[in-house]
Amino acid sequence: SGFVLGFIFAVPRKREPAEASPIADSKNAESPAPAIQKGAFDPNFNLVEISDWLTKIIVGVGLVELHAIPKYLGAWSYDLAPGLLPAACSGGSSCSEPLIVGQAAGLAILIFYFSLGFLVGFVWTMVHFMRDLTEPYNRIIEIQRLSLEKKQQVIDATSPILAAEASMRNNQLGEAMATIEQSLRNDPRDGYAMMTKARILKRQASQPGQSEDERRRLLSQALDSVDGAIALMPGMGEPIYNKACCQVLLDMNKLKGAALANLETAFRLNPALKQIAREDPDLASLREDADFVRLMRENPRPEA
Repeated sequence: SGFVLGFIFAVPRKREPAEASPIADSKNAESPAPAIQKGAFDPNFNLVEISDWLTKIIVGVGLVELHAIPKYLGAWSYDLAPGLLPAACSGGSSCSEPLIVGQAAGLAILIFYFSLGFLVGFVWTMVHFMRDLTEPYNRIIEIQRLSLEKKQQVIDATSPILAAEASMRNNQLGEAMATIEQSLRNDPRDGYAMMTKARILKRQASQPGQSEDERRRLLSQALDSVDGAIALMPGMGEPIYNKACCQVLLDMNKLKGAALANLETAFRLNPALKQIAREDPDLASLREDADFVRLMRENPRPEA
């Protein structure tokens, strides 16, 4: 009973959701991550509150109202007394030991083991039980933290590409190229940045007023960039598709066969690219080509 009482006094409190502490990106405080609780449970200090209440009761009511406790302790110790006397005194035989000796032993047992049980229950609940409750939550929090860090790394890696895409949509090709060049200086093996650079070069080559030599130079650079992207992104259809677009724009007559072969490979790796190819202005010169029409009618088999 003392252990159970100690357990009740020390059961940890579940922390309210309002006390959760958000983990935000230190680089960008305006885009906080989902809230994660530092800990799901707080220690229970009810015993401190109970002691305050008892103090007020003692002061307000007085010790007179506590007379029942000694009465019950005395009755329980009296019931225990015959079993705690020496063996010669049991069974109704006479002995020199008075009954008060067994009663004292019973009272000591009641007080000592109740107090010991209370302390053991309280300490076990505060230390071990709370640890057992908290550790699973701590593991969940750690998993969430690592997941958020990984997501933030993906955001950090893709944000230059997204910024370059936004500049391209606004036809700010110089700003887009500067953003991608900075991204590639930070990570030369970023295949997505390499492919985006090829797309910017391709867009620059298509700008009005470009000389033929400048156009061909830009498209040649785009081909080099997209070849780098293909090497860095094996098994991806997008860079191969962009290479086919560059080949068509650079020299439709000489590179048509290679462009069609790249388109076939890209469609096999990513069948969704075929729908893009139907309206892609880079492939406008292939619209009436019989081989291209046949390729668009075929159903590509995805790579295993």
